[in-house]
Amino acid sequence: MTLTFILPVGHRLRDLVVVLLSLLAAVCFGMAAVLQFQASTASATELNLRFSLLWRLLANPRFGLGAVFDIVGGGAQFFALKYGSVPQVLPILASGFVLAVLFEHFLARRPIGVGDVVALFVSCGSLITFLVLSPPASGRTIFITPSIVIGALGVVIGLLTVTLLRPLLAGHGRVQAMLGAILLGIVSIFEREVGIIWTQFGALRTLEHWELWILLVVGALALLVVQSAFQQQSLARVLPLVAVGEPIAAITISTLALQTPLFRAGPSALASIVALVVEILALIYLAQSEVRVDSELHDGK
Repeated sequence: MTLTFILPVGHRLRDLVVVLLSLLAAVCFGMAAVLQFQASTASATELNLRFSLLWRLLANPRFGLGAVFDIVGGGAQFFALKYGSVPQVLPILASGFVLAVLFEHFLARRPIGVGDVVALFVSCGSLITFLVLSPPASGRTIFITPSIVIGALGVVIGLLTVTLLRPLLAGHGRVQAMLGAILLGIVSIFEREVGIIWTQFGALRTLEHWELWILLVVGALALLVVQSAFQQQSLARVLPLVAVGEPIAAITISTLALQTPLFRAGPSALASIVALVVEILALIYLAQSEVRVDSELHDGK
């Protein structure tokens, strides 16, 4: 009797800890996005898509504080996923970008429409649905040839973005955000691979593997592109594209490289497609948020 009573209590306590850790991660990631957005918008636009922007940001206290929030959020996410399931953690974790947009509007004392708030939550829900229904990752296996192709793709996209394509991308924050999301998706793939290598060989041996250095190079390029996107347009326009695009890009690129199905078989495939369509519609609605607010303010005068 005592054991059967204690076990449910233990599970409830663990679930509570998982929820609290997930909330902490979501809040930390949201705060990091707001602080880094503020630091980027305070930097000169002439630095857009230039490596000198990163040097300027590293000297900005808000950017540094945002990095601290990112680290704390990453730790909370790690332990939440360690002790809880993906369906438990993901809905709370995905809400981070919603919190960030709402908090940034509050700090800037800028109005946000009810429709925009609804679109944020719809976008969050669609993302959760797509991720939960996606096929699981391929265990602890690393496929060398696809990894080389994906790594090369990340380096090429990143370098082209900050060199040859820089003049064409000036002023196009949403395009920069989408490119940043693709790069972050590739970073996510290599984070998993480096984690596997670390577990198998230890920290020092990990330094010998090329996957770590691809992770660092593409990660730096992704950081530059995302922060440059923050310079160009509002957080409500840019952050949802990055937050939603990163996991979708990671899943799509890895499944294409491994030639595995993007969707589960059966009814789940239809639900995933519907979630993607709804996600796109919500992002299009959010992309017009400033246009609607400006129009409403103008009409109010």
